[in-house]
Parts: sequence; C-alpha cells; structure tokens
Amino acid sequence: MATHNNIGRTPLERLRYRYENTETKCTDCGYIDDEDNWTSKSDGQRVVYRHVCPSCSADHKHVFSLSR
Repeated sequence: MATHNNIGRTPLERLRYRYENTETKCTDCGYIDDEDNWTSKSDGQRVVYRHVCPSCSADHKHVFSLSR
C-alpha cells in the first residue's frame, strides 16, 4: 500500500488530491481515468474543482463558495 505525504499541502490542494484519487470513474460513461486530471480554480469568492472525461467529454465539477 502506497502512502502519500500531505505535509506542506494546503487544504485546497489536499481536496484536489482526494478527488484525483477517489473520483476516477466517469459517472456518464464509466471510463476510469488514473491520470490525475482534476483542475482547480479560484476567483476569490469560490473554488471550482473540475474534471473533463477524456473518453466522453463529460464535465464534472465541485463548487465551493468562500465566505467569511
């Protein structure tokens, strides 16, 4: 079993890492993508994690609002 060191990563980087390792199967076509193709962007008010399936181009997103 491989272990990964998350020391030094930000909470947002750890969340993207989690998606890359737990959400690898496309819910539309069933393709399993092991290439860590999740991206993350922030505009200061929200964070969007996104994955586009390389097989069927389905667009999967998780959006988090940042509030005070």
